[in-house]
Amino acid sequence: MTAEGALPKDGPPVERRQHPGAFLVPGWLRRMTALGWRVLVVVAVAAVIAQIAIALSTTTLAILVGAIVGATFLPVVRYLRLERSWSAGPAAAVASLLALGSVLAIVLLIVLAFAPYVGGVIQAERDGVAQILARLTELGAPTAILDYIRRLAAGIEGWVGDSVQQLLGPVGTIVAVLILGGFLTFYLLADGDRLWTQVTKRIDEGRVDALTTTAADALGRVGRYLRGTAATAITSALSQTIYLVLLGVPLAGPLGVLVFLGGFVPYVGAFFTTIVVLLMTFAFRGGIAALTLLALITATAVVQRWLFQRYVYGDRVRIHPALILVVAPAGAALFGIAGLFLAVPLVATAISFAPTIVAILDAPATPAHGFAFSPIWLDRLAQWSWRVLVVVGVVAVIAQILVAPFLSTPVVIALVVACAMNPVRNDLVARGLTPTIAALAVTLISGFIVALILVVTLVTVVQQLPEILDRAAQGAAGIGIGSGPEDLLGTIGPTLLENAGSIVQNVAIISVTLVTAAFLTFFFLRDGGEWWHHLLARVPGDRREIVGSSGATAAHILNGSTLGTGLVSIVNGTLQFLMMTVLGLPLAFPVGVLTFFGGFIPYVGGFIASGLAFLIAIAAGNPTTVVVMLILTVGINILIGNFVAPFVLGKTVSVHPAVILLAAPAGAAIGGLVGMFLIVPVIAIVLATWRSVLRLFDPDDEQRPVAVSPPPEAPVRPAPARPTPSPAPG
Repeated sequence: MTAEGALPKDGPPVERRQHPGAFLVPGWLRRMTALGWRVLVVVAVAAVIAQIAIALSTTTLAILVGAIVGATFLPVVRYLRLERSWSAGPAAAVASLLALGSVLAIVLLIVLAFAPYVGGVIQAERDGVAQILARLTELGAPTAILDYIRRLAAGIEGWVGDSVQQLLGPVGTIVAVLILGGFLTFYLLADGDRLWTQVTKRIDEGRVDALTTTAADALGRVGRYLRGTAATAITSALSQTIYLVLLGVPLAGPLGVLVFLGGFVPYVGAFFTTIVVLLMTFAFRGGIAALTLLALITATAVVQRWLFQRYVYGDRVRIHPALILVVAPAGAALFGIAGLFLAVPLVATAISFAPTIVAILDAPATPAHGFAFSPIWLDRLAQWSWRVLVVVGVVAVIAQILVAPFLSTPVVIALVVACAMNPVRNDLVARGLTPTIAALAVTLISGFIVALILVVTLVTVVQQLPEILDRAAQGAAGIGIGSGPEDLLGTIGPTLLENAGSIVQNVAIISVTLVTAAFLTFFFLRDGGEWWHHLLARVPGDRREIVGSSGATAAHILNGSTLGTGLVSIVNGTLQFLMMTVLGLPLAFPVGVLTFFGGFIPYVGGFIASGLAFLIAIAAGNPTTVVVMLILTVGINILIGNFVAPFVLGKTVSVHPAVILLAAPAGAAIGGLVGMFLIVPVIAIVLATWRSVLRLFDPDDEQRPVAVSPPPEAPVRPAPARPTPSPAPG
């Protein structure tokens, strides 16, 4: 007999040994389908993961940027910790500042030395192509060759234009990715070892050692690859800029920046940038100069390859050029220019981990395997994969129900308010009120507070938001560092105006939602405990305690998160209002209210509100006011982040800041503002209760370590003398 839930090993769910017509199915077909379903479920899991990554693109790119930048600057942390005996925090901070400086330098190069000259580069490239076509036409070249050159030139022109547009277009997304990636870089460098220990602590020791060794080796190799790529891009850009200057080619600086950016895209980037600089040289200095430049570029590439292979790359990850030519366009198709840059390092990491993962999955746990035609590692991966698909499907359905507009808003409001106000209701009951009267009193008080907040929002923030954004735009224009701040504000502003406009247009709908939420709040407060007891009564006795403790933990976290976040937001909004009032700045009250609402969106909301207030200070104040505003803003954020928030929230929401930073954009992608508000308490609940949930489904597994090995129901080849039936599908 086999454990319940395993998929069939060599055929469809109908048991072929017991089915009278099973002998009609050829053996090759049984083996092909047995191998096929395993491949299908593994591919399906990979596709689902890819779709989730695309849907949560901001979070995905931030994770990739943080991991890749962290791997690049990891030697700095190791040097400071091992050679200078620094602690993890300061070492990570120094490395993160170096990384931030490098990224800012690249951004300034793109914005100041490349973007303004893109039109000139494209026009010069067109002139060069026109001259080449004219020469070839005079020589009687075939029409097919001329058409191919035209298409190649058009493709290069489109590549340059699209790259610049993607780099400079969605400024808000780029800034968000860089901010999140920068913070994540610091946390990975500071707490990476502890995170790895937490992730692998339930895996048996032998396999943890193998994974740890592989991870360290992969980090080293990928880091060397990234540093070598950066060194190649820098030296190529500098050398070709010098060659272009010596040959008298105009726009040498912008072309050097283009060569630098292309150096991060192996093979493909160098191919396109080389063609561009050769066309430019040919257009302005003729064929001899272009041939000379080609010879210099080739000689430089040969020297680079010899020097970097010996002194920079070392024992790096080996990636076949054919694979690079496949994954680079795939990354660009999925994530744009960022995917083009990040695809190869990601594949390099996967290549480093693949042998160890396969070896772990391939280790035989029994003398024989159930289906010799299928590799053991593939069978185990498939057994995990179809179960992962089922769990992901259930989570997706739950998430869609939670964020469904017709259901989520009143239910979420009622649930949050009920959890937050339940201690008050219990206190009133303890003072002698009946549950109905206590629930009604709490509902009326909370409803009055929510209605008051809504009225204040309509009267102040919604009506004065255009003026706030206009003043902030004036401040952004007055900074004098280019169009970046204005573009960023142009990305944020429409979203705020759209949300404010929807509030005004949908006042009736909002009112109905709030009334419905008020009735639900009353019923949750009055009857919620009774409903919970009825639910627990239907849970088997050996698991009732697990469900009860998990529910109590979830309610406690939601209660603490709601009240704590509300109090922190009130403090933040009040301080913002007082600070702007003392400095004599306009729009103090609506900005304070906006800061209050921003406090419910972790980090992101406070950043936007503080940024708008600072830009208003630049537009309406003098230099002294701006400096004081900057000092007070930083001081208030330090005060709230390090003292007020920990004191108010306590240990209710013990979630790492890196998780909160990554969760905010993910919550927005899943459920908009509701998702951003709920994502942090949901993650806190999951982190606090997941072990109890696992025990709920497997109570006997409480003390047994979990190993990365085939699940108990994985099929095993039966002994020849006593054949057993194939397992039934789960």
